[in-house]
Amino acid sequence: MEPWIWHARLGHANFDTIRRISTKEMVLGVPPINHLAQLCDACLAGKQTRHCFPDKTLFRSENPLDRIYANLCGPITPPTPAGNRYVMLIVDGHSRFMWTFMLKTKDGAFEQFKMFKTSTELQYGRKIRVLRTDRGGEFTSREFSLFCEQEGITRQLTAPYSPQQNGIVERRNRTVMNATRSMLNAMKMPQYLWAEAVRHSVYVLNRLPTKFLNDQTPYEALKGRKPRMDHL
Repeated sequence: MEPWIWHARLGHANFDTIRRISTKEMVLGVPPINHLAQLCDACLAGKQTRHCFPDKTLFRSENPLDRIYANLCGPITPPTPAGNRYVMLIVDGHSRFMWTFMLKTKDGAFEQFKMFKTSTELQYGRKIRVLRTDRGGEFTSREFSLFCEQEGITRQLTAPYSPQQNGIVERRNRTVMNATRSMLNAMKMPQYLWAEAVRHSVYVLNRLPTKFLNDQTPYEALKGRKPRMDHL
């Protein structure tokens, strides 16, 4: 039997391992291996790894709403008294300011985004230029894509199985949910109040400094004035 066939049958172990098995007679019946430098195409394809994603992005939005990031989290159990099971988080790439919306189903993301776009653009006098999301069906539906095309919003979709490409909102999403669980546990509140805790977490985090901003909070970076915290 050819050595490469043994290589395949042994789970594509490296040739040095197969040589040791043969020369040291650890098992019987394996032919001698003399071409240790041989490359196995199947191993190269089966054991390849992707390159590391960069720790920091080279692009930074110059103005609010130039680029926003969106992500959906859920389903979350138990549902809220209103029947909500999902959280849609939107993050502004310039200020890292966050908005959060509760949804009963995933398909509610489209209508919620339309309302968010209208109110936010009127409030800040700027247009949303770029929207980055994953390839979830709630963001890639025909009506969602058509709406963004009509409104002049450039879509950026992450590659499959690559949440790192939407890392800004993914990390903020984790931070929000960690703070939510901590608040509920600390105050011994029932878990079905998670939506209220999510809103409170986002409210507080928008008024706390982040590594991305220099001596500023997301609130000040977006609104141009310092937030107050004495009412909490």
